[in-house]
Amino acid sequence: MGISLALLCAFFSSSKDIVSKRVSSTVSGSVSAAASFLFALPYYLILLFILGYLGYEDFSLSWAFLGYVVLRSTTDVFAEYFKMSAFRFGDLSLVAPFLSLTPFFLLMTSPLITGDRLTPLGVAGVLLVLAGNLSLLRGRIKNPQIGELKGVGLAICSSFFFSLNTCFDRLAVQEGTPVMSGFAMTLVAGLILSPALLRGNAMRDLVSHSKPFWLRGGFETAFMVSKLAALQYLQASYVDGIAKLSLIFSILAGRFIFKEQDLRQRLIAGGLVLSGALLIGAAIVKG
Repeated sequence: MGISLALLCAFFSSSKDIVSKRVSSTVSGSVSAAASFLFALPYYLILLFILGYLGYEDFSLSWAFLGYVVLRSTTDVFAEYFKMSAFRFGDLSLVAPFLSLTPFFLLMTSPLITGDRLTPLGVAGVLLVLAGNLSLLRGRIKNPQIGELKGVGLAICSSFFFSLNTCFDRLAVQEGTPVMSGFAMTLVAGLILSPALLRGNAMRDLVSHSKPFWLRGGFETAFMVSKLAALQYLQASYVDGIAKLSLIFSILAGRFIFKEQDLRQRLIAGGLVLSGALLIGAAIVKG
């Protein structure tokens, strides 16, 4: 069950990234991040109403749960902002592998926050992830584009904060249901970012891009619920490792939807990153 849910998480993660890339050229990172949360809230409310009516939600919240929600929402604001901003400066197939550095950071953050142990197999997985990302620099080191380097840097920052998110997700879902956890985290994060909607042409951008935002809101909700549900069965690093299958979808989408180049090089890099992520997950399960 946990593996199936993590695979669904990978699919919905890639789907929302494709929509995010489509709107990234015309919408700022802060507005896009705020929309990611705000347009997901109605979907959560519908799910909560249905589950409550059927008796699967009791709506009881502990102080520990609320604490994890605040921590997770705060780090998620940074993660989503850096991610949306990265899409503005780098191609999807270039940025996606660097967004897959989360397992590397989890080897440091997870032992401190959730108590996951480090193993030699996990370290080997990290080396594969790093090798895959470094391979993307081949041919770009001599004459790198400033925008591309900025996109890579923003993606790395996003990966770090997403590692914190996964740790707090793991703790929060032990105190509440996946849908309630996702709703509470999305609500708090949306409130934190809502002031960004009061600046410039933010509200106009929300209206003019409402269709893709609604679509991404649905993908965001499905992604979070499947991820949180998977975390009820599997450790954080294992869920995140399987979820990195989204990298392959993003690279293919970058080529066939956005007409990005260097597909072969990026597929090799994606394969290395994916192998490393899965190896890290296997190390956690074996340990």
